[in-house]
Amino acid sequence: MTSRGAMNYSIAILIGALVSTSCVHRVQQAATPRAPAKTAVSVVMARQVQNAVDAGEGDVEARALRKRLAAHADDLDARILLARLYSRHGLPDLALEHYRLAAALFPDSIMVTIELAKALRDIGEIAEALQVAESGITRHRGGNWEAFSLKGILEDDQGRFAQAEVDHRAALALSPARSALLNNLGYNLLLQEQFEAAAAEFRQALAADPGSGIARNNLGVALASESHPASGEALAEWQKSAGQAVAHNNFAAVLMEQGRYAEARSELRTALELRRNFPEALANMELVSEKDGQLASVPVPIQPVNFWRRMASTWAKITETRVATPKLPTSETPVSGAAKSGNTSASVTAATSAAHTSHDADGGSKGDQ
Repeated sequence: MTSRGAMNYSIAILIGALVSTSCVHRVQQAATPRAPAKTAVSVVMARQVQNAVDAGEGDVEARALRKRLAAHADDLDARILLARLYSRHGLPDLALEHYRLAAALFPDSIMVTIELAKALRDIGEIAEALQVAESGITRHRGGNWEAFSLKGILEDDQGRFAQAEVDHRAALALSPARSALLNNLGYNLLLQEQFEAAAAEFRQALAADPGSGIARNNLGVALASESHPASGEALAEWQKSAGQAVAHNNFAAVLMEQGRYAEARSELRTALELRRNFPEALANMELVSEKDGQLASVPVPIQPVNFWRRMASTWAKITETRVATPKLPTSETPVSGAAKSGNTSASVTAATSAAHTSHDADGGSKGDQ
């Protein structure tokens, strides 16, 4: 790796959700012995138990799974499904306990091994997750592509890219046409800054699955990062998956990683011209301003011109002019001062203003939605 370390080409804005808990106070009678003082551990355990009850009581699927486990503790399918349900409810600790129980009951199940390792990774226990994945690979000498792939991902998380590459290639040897595995190997090579080799893997991933947005985005990063960057091709790949504004923002992120701040600023201005209120581009503009010390400025969005709307606007002007033009005086229509005062010009101006207003209102940014 170079001084850039593991390359991070996107800026993620994380929004934290605050979870509040309530305390229930009970009045105790004099004859009742005083309850033991609550400790932090007891409060957390009580809350987890209550969360488990809440998750189960209000969910028909959870109640059914818990009844199955009450009747048969070794019902593997029920335990795995309940653990996944707890994960969706935001209770990773409870999910993890069910995975641990499943692993104790079924130590030879590769599915349980993988689920347990994933659950550990989700809560940040990467080292333990690696141990679980390695034990699964050891027990299944025939090999399992998913176990090798997961181990490779965990090695990438730890920054051990060379070992991770070995694991990703082992997974591909067992399932060579799988797009996700080709993408994972490509991403590993990207982290090692082997950009041309990474691009080749991403192209194979897209050949296997043309609809893979992840592989296409990664291909854009690899192309933009090569020693002779294929900037146009990178923009084209990003645009296929996310549109023009996102493409220019992504390219700017790569340029920022390379310290090319003036070029990054230009790409961000283009992105903001296409989509004025683009949170990621605005955040990147602030970041590049911190890097180069120049003031962040948001450009005025490009006003796209629509031929048919322009024709409609012109026709509206003509129509309004004809309607507003006073009739020529006849014997039956006396000529008044107002008729001579040039109201036709005023009507044309009004029609023109209305037409431009309609055009401007409809001609706002129609970049990427």
